[in-house]
Formats: sequence, structure tokens, C-alpha cells
Amino acid sequence: MSEPSRPQQVDLRVPWSTLAKLAVFGAAVVLVVVALDVLLSIFVAVVLALGLDPVVAALVRRGWKRGRAALAVFAALFLGVAVIVLVTVGPLWDQVKEFVAEIPAYWQQISSSDAFQTFISSSSQEKVKTTLEDLAKGLPDAASALLGAAGGVFGSLLSLVTLTFLALFMLIERPTITEWLFGLAPPAVRARWHPVVEESISAVSASLIGNVAISLVAATVAGVSAWIFGLPFPIVLAVITGFLDLIPQVGATIAAVILVLVALTVSTPAAIAMAIIQIIYQQVENYIVYPVVYRRAVELSPFTTIVAVLIAGSILGVLGAILAVPVAAIVKIVLREGSRPRRERMAAHGAAG
Repeated sequence: MSEPSRPQQVDLRVPWSTLAKLAVFGAAVVLVVVALDVLLSIFVAVVLALGLDPVVAALVRRGWKRGRAALAVFAALFLGVAVIVLVTVGPLWDQVKEFVAEIPAYWQQISSSDAFQTFISSSSQEKVKTTLEDLAKGLPDAASALLGAAGGVFGSLLSLVTLTFLALFMLIERPTITEWLFGLAPPAVRARWHPVVEESISAVSASLIGNVAISLVAATVAGVSAWIFGLPFPIVLAVITGFLDLIPQVGATIAAVILVLVALTVSTPAAIAMAIIQIIYQQVENYIVYPVVYRRAVELSPFTTIVAVLIAGSILGVLGAILAVPVAAIVKIVLREGSRPRRERMAAHGAAG
């Protein structure tokens, strides 16, 4: 009688190199999860630096030192932001002062009303006392909330300063970093991908600078039309429209809705006229302004743009929606170059067949 066959044992050996790669990959995943906010800040700084790089490069070609050119570009950028803030805050502050000046008249109108007299009658004194006690009890919570809000504002300002310096240093050192990275690659890889990097930088710059230029045009149209129709805060409405127009595809529509709603507070004909102007302008922006400003540097379909805006907006909010188009342009350029050898082989195979 034959003995039953024993099951064969499988000797499974995993090379140390594979284990090392898995460990590095796991460490990278942990690093991304732990330092996600920091990595997102670095990513935003890199995109902003790449967007301003062609401007700095143009100054360098004129004989400027790269550090001085980068500082000059950032100084001009902050000067423009400061001017916008001053222009916006001025009308709002005037309206606040007008409101404060009208407080005595409002108080006189309120205090002379029958409802107020009923409220302060002797039978309502207990209600006033209870209301004041509740207000006093809520003051600590209100103070804590106020301190938390102040801390949040301070943290946002600190993050903005950090982001600014990251973008500035990245802008100054961009050629050095690029050359160092390509110095680690073989000559064939350098020859193939170096033009892709330069093309990606041009696409990011065209997207960001073009977006700002288009937003300035939209803000001008909104401000002038609001002033003509007698809408309140025409300068503020222009600034709001300009900022919303920075969000591709959907921002201009949101701004148009706001303008029409504000125009309704003036008159129905003003709202109808504002709606007509915004519809006409959006057609002009989509079919005339966009092609002229971008000059086909960023070739993205409307569907791709909206998808990119939705995804980036869910990750980074409004800033992500603004940066969605340049990032999508980089992805498209990289994918196009990565698939080029396969497309060439398929074309050669088709020609041979």
C-alpha cells in the first residue's frame, strides 16, 4: 500500500529591496496624512511661484538679478492687493459712519413706538431683568468665541505670511532646483522632460495671469454698470465680481446673480438691464476675451475645467478652485508627453499596416 503524498511546501521569499520599497511607501503615506496641511501649503506656494516665473524670467533677461526681480514682482503684487483693499474698505467705512450718525434718530424712532413703551412698562421689568441676566451669563462664552475667532484670524495671517515666503524663495531658487533635479536624471530623460517642465510653467503662468486679467475686465464692467444704474456700493460690487470671476466657469455666474439681486433693490428695470448686460458680457468673455488672453496656452475643455474646479474646490476651497485650471493644464501636458511614445508606435504600426 503506497504512502499518501505529502503536500508540497512553498518557500516564499521576499527580497529585502521589496521590503525596503514597501517601508518607504508606507512612510510616505504616513507623512502625507500627518503633514497634509503643510504639504498643501507647499503645493500652493509652488503653483504661485510657477505662475510668476515667466515674469521674473523676463526681468532677468533684461539684466536684473533673479532675487531682485522676484522681490520686485512680489512688491508689485502686494501693492495691487493693498490698493484693492483700500478701495474696498473706504466705501464700507463711509457707510458704517453714516449708520453710526443715524443711531440717535433710530433710537428716537424705536423709543417712541408703542411696542417699546409696552416692553419697558412695569409689568415687563422682570423680563428685562431676566434678559440682562441671560446676557451676563453668556458673556464668558461670547468672550471665548471672540478669542477663538481672533486666534483663527492670527493663524490665517501667519499662514499667509508663511505661504508668501515659501512662494518667494521658490521663485528665486526655481532654476537651481530644476537643474539639480534634472542633474540626477539620465541625459535622455533630461532631454525629453526639460521642455515639458518649461511648457508647464508657461501654461501655469498663462492661466493665472490671464485669469487675473479677465477678472479685472469683469470687475470693470460690473462696477461701471452698477454706477450707471445707481446701485449701492458700486466699487464693492466690482471687487466682489472680480474675485468671484477668478473661479473659472461658475464664478462669473454667481457674480451675475449677486448683481441682479442688488439691482432689484433699486428697481425692476435696473435688474432686467443688469441681467442683460451680464448675459452679453459672459458671452463676450467666453468667446472673445478668453481666446485673446490665453492665446491657446491652456487648452482645456469646459467639462475638464468644471471637473477640475469641483475636485480642487472640495480640497482647498476657493483657493483650490482658482488653482484648478493651472494644475489641470500641468496634468494634461505631462500625460500628453507620457503617452507620446505609445501614440507614435501606434501611428507607425497603422502606417505599416
